[in-house]
Amino acid sequence: MDKEIIRICKDYINTNQNDEFQNYVLDIVTNVTSEYRLPYEYIFQNIYIHSCLKKNSILATWLKEEIYAKYFDIVQQIALRQVFNYGEFILRKELEKEKTN
Repeated sequence: MDKEIIRICKDYINTNQNDEFQNYVLDIVTNVTSEYRLPYEYIFQNIYIHSCLKKNSILATWLKEEIYAKYFDIVQQIALRQVFNYGEFILRKELEKEKTN
């Protein structure tokens, strides 16, 4: 199930459907109905890095400010905080690469 969620999120990111992406992610985070706990940290890490790779700083910022800050507890936040340095590095690198071309 988590691979399917990541695939759908990446499709939204690839096609620049920001509103649909945000609604989909909020629906997943707020409407937990599965019998087992989804690996939210793994899902978050994958879609955050993918949004940085696709130069979508709007979604990267939204994920950080809305999902990370509001829906993850302190232990999850500590575990995930290193992903932001990597994501920001990728985003800067991709934007610099775009400027030189």
